[in-house]
Amino acid sequence: MAIWLQIILGIVLLAVCACLVPLLLQIRRTAASVQQLAESARVDLRQIAADVHHLRGRADELADMAAAGMELPTSIGRIVTSTVQTMESLLTKVGPPWLEVMLAGLKFVLNLVHRPKPADPAKEASHE
Repeated sequence: MAIWLQIILGIVLLAVCACLVPLLLQIRRTAASVQQLAESARVDLRQIAADVHHLRGRADELADMAAAGMELPTSIGRIVTSTVQTMESLLTKVGPPWLEVMLAGLKFVLNLVHRPKPADPAKEASHE
């Protein structure tokens, strides 16, 4: 092999090594930065998950409070509705008055006592 070919080959190898070494160092620094970013993201995502879980718990508490607050107006609405229906049925029907009054009173008491059962929170929380 000619000497000038060996010199050119040596220069090319030197140039490749001169470019390759800084490239490998930069790749190493980039990998370390990516690993640090991944660790930071893991910590941040855990905090976000905890915050979302806390907010969901607060929203459930708020919904329970709203349901409890609406219980009295709903009961009053049922009482008024059953009273109006009872009065309407008493005023429109003809027949033995004592029997209708007794049936209307029974219907009124049943409407007053009947309340929807609250949902079981253990069944709703089973997905966690």
